[in-house]
Amino acid sequence: MNPFSKTIFFSFALLLLVCGGCQVAKNSTRRGLQNLQNEDLMYQYSIIDALMAGVFDGDLNIAGLKTRGDFGVGTFNKVDGELIMDKGRVYKVSFDGSVSEVSDADSTSAAFVKYFKADTVITLTGENLSYENVQEHLLKILNPNGIYALRITGNFTTMTTRAARPAKPPYHTLTQHLKTNQAVFEIKNTQGTCNGFLLPPYLARTNVPGFHLHYLSGDMKAGGHIFKFTTGSVRIEVDIAKGFVIENNTNPEFRAVNLKPDRGEELKKIE
Repeated sequence: MNPFSKTIFFSFALLLLVCGGCQVAKNSTRRGLQNLQNEDLMYQYSIIDALMAGVFDGDLNIAGLKTRGDFGVGTFNKVDGELIMDKGRVYKVSFDGSVSEVSDADSTSAAFVKYFKADTVITLTGENLSYENVQEHLLKILNPNGIYALRITGNFTTMTTRAARPAKPPYHTLTQHLKTNQAVFEIKNTQGTCNGFLLPPYLARTNVPGFHLHYLSGDMKAGGHIFKFTTGSVRIEVDIAKGFVIENNTNPEFRAVNLKPDRGEELKKIE
């Protein structure tokens, strides 16, 4: 074999190796995404401590997020509003209170999603039933070590939510940003859906322990991160996850951020 032939041979062999590796990676990714649904797992992009520390940009677009679940919550790049996913569609509640279905080209800096399939349904009724009452009831009957996706629907007498204004670089911590860059909405006599999760304490620093839900009104005119509500009756669908998968944020900000500090107390103040 002459030198020129050797060069062609080795180049071709290298190309086959690279392409083969690409195909293996693609197949592994495809199998991994299928497992999220088949194995009943919660998926999250980035971790809550990174968002708390000011990692406000990410590389996962909404089209990609939709391959990882059809239900969930999160935010967008620059913490531009509140993300809610329901039945495979993704909506943004903006700082001005408006609600819109977002483009697949938009991106998220943190999101927590799952393929939702209720394992049980609970109906609660009572005069001036509050968000706190609902939480107390669920905490009594659900295992404290479980991972639960919750869809709560009803007519709400009052609903208090928030949405964040998009941040401008250089970014500060989320707590600092929200001090002067969040709008709080007092919504009256609204019908809609609360989507989110109840997570155990052992997921602290990766996700939000306890309850984390976002609201979307049925007329798509109001919503946001839920602080409190009152109602006369709610229907609670509970989906029990078998585990969770974390994908690190691939944005350079994530690699540079200091994740040593425990931001649990900061998180309590804004949740």
